[in-house]
Amino acid sequence: MKRLLAQLRLVFEAPAETPAPVMPAAPVAPMAPRLVRHPRARQYVLRVLPDGTPRVTIPRWGSKREALAFLEAQRDWVARQRTKQAERARIAPGREWVDGHTLLLGGRAVTLRRGSARRAGVVAGDEVLVVTPRPGDAENLRPMAAAWLLARAKHELPPRLLDLAARFDLAVTRVSVRNQRARWGSCATGGRISLNWRLVQTPDAVRDYVLIHELMHLRQPNHSARFWALVARACPDHEVSRRWLRAHEAALLDAR
Repeated sequence: MKRLLAQLRLVFEAPAETPAPVMPAAPVAPMAPRLVRHPRARQYVLRVLPDGTPRVTIPRWGSKREALAFLEAQRDWVARQRTKQAERARIAPGREWVDGHTLLLGGRAVTLRRGSARRAGVVAGDEVLVVTPRPGDAENLRPMAAAWLLARAKHELPPRLLDLAARFDLAVTRVSVRNQRARWGSCATGGRISLNWRLVQTPDAVRDYVLIHELMHLRQPNHSARFWALVARACPDHEVSRRWLRAHEAALLDAR
């Protein structure tokens, strides 16, 4: 076990501050972990998904046995992340978006209001998002509001990505906007980039960081030191944006 752990380096996807002392944590079980093999991964990567599931990325040379041993060795860290997620869920609004619900749009807090107009639709103001549902619809305004946000994302995100691609002289062959549950974006071979629609809820600087992050994968398809050097050169304040994402991802990515 000591030899194994000496060969592994945990990539923490959580705030960098030193955690407060906690009582010894229970084993990771009974929640089954998600093990994902990635051909470009160079190390075991542990992340706690919004629903509390620990996910371990296995490098090409790794094994499921070593991944489970790695996870067990980090069970205290997993328990702390779950505790933080539970606290965020406690103070966050529920899954139903009713009149008066607060959500983010462009990094700003806006209040969701139920409209009384004759025609169903969504109207965005500086501080409010007015949703007029169809007659007979339930009080939950989330379906219409989320559909409006998705449409806005499809309208705004691809052009912005292509503008940044032109700035850095990179070729993008396809841009898709999807309802991703555990990531903000992804880059596939051939210049295909997928983006999470919830990026329209983040501040512009954070949105641009994610777009630049995915674009830099066209030059370096991994998370090596060279990749992060490219990101830092293209987006000098990327660490600030990363901290914002860490602080808000549990609430935003949990929005089904």
